[in-house]
Amino acid sequence: MMRPVISLLLRLYPTRWRARYGDEFVALLEERPLGPFDVADVLLGALDAHLHLRGLAASQHAMGFAMSLRIGGYAAILSGLFWLYIPVGNAINNGAESGAPFIGVAILCGTLTTLVALIGLSAFQSRRHPVLTWTAFAIPAIGALVGLFGFVSMAVTGDSDRLLIGDLSAWWVSSLGILTLVLGSGLFGLATLRTQSLSRAAGGALALGAVLCVVALFGASGALPMPVAIAPIVAGILLFPAGWIAMGVSALRMRPVGAPSLGGASA
Repeated sequence: MMRPVISLLLRLYPTRWRARYGDEFVALLEERPLGPFDVADVLLGALDAHLHLRGLAASQHAMGFAMSLRIGGYAAILSGLFWLYIPVGNAINNGAESGAPFIGVAILCGTLTTLVALIGLSAFQSRRHPVLTWTAFAIPAIGALVGLFGFVSMAVTGDSDRLLIGDLSAWWVSSLGILTLVLGSGLFGLATLRTQSLSRAAGGALALGAVLCVVALFGASGALPMPVAIAPIVAGILLFPAGWIAMGVSALRMRPVGAPSLGGASA
C-alpha cells in the first residue's frame, strides 16, 4: 500500500533530482511506515529541491528530526496555553462581548498550534503504530478544518445562525469541529500511551482531559445537573491544556541520536 504513496511523493521532486537520488530516496521511505511528520518533511524537501536542486545528506537527518522535536514541542506548549486562556479569559471577562474577539483569536491560534504539534510529535509514533498515528492525526485535523470553516464564516458574515451544512448553523459547525479536535487530541494522547514515545503522564492527562472536556460540554448545556458537572468541567479545563503543555515539555527534553529525516537537503 505504501508503494503508490512513495511514487507520488517521489514525483514531487525535480527530474534531475529523481535521476540522481531517486533510488536512495525510495529505499529510505520504505524502511518504515510513513507518518504525518514524514509526509510534511518530504513536501518541504521537495520544495527545497525545486528551489536549490540539492540532495540528501545523512548529516542532515538527525537535524531534521531534532527540528521536529523543537517545532512540535513549542507548538504543543503554545497550544496548551491558548486552550487554557479560552475558559479562563472568558471567566475573567464574565462572558462579555467585549472579550469575544480575543477569545476568537485564541481559538484560532489554539487550533493551528495543535495541528502543528500533531504533525511534529507524530514522528515518534508512526514507526510502531502507523494506523493509530494517522487516525490520531486525521480526526483532529478534520475537526480543525471544519471548526475553522464555521469560525471564519461567523467572522466574515457576523451571523452565527447562518446555515452552512444542512440544518447546522455556523456556530454549530464551528463547535462540532472544535469538539472533534478535542476528541482527536485525546486519541493522540492514547497513542502516546501505547507507543510510549513521549511522557506517558502527559499522554494520560491529554486523553483524560479530552474526555472530561466532552463531559463538561454536556454539563454546561444543562444535560447534567450542575453539582455533578462542576467537577469534570474544572478537571477538563485544567487537564486538557496541561496535557499539551506537558507533551511539549517532554518533546523538548528528548535528545534523539541519529533519527532520520526524509526530505532534508544539504548543499
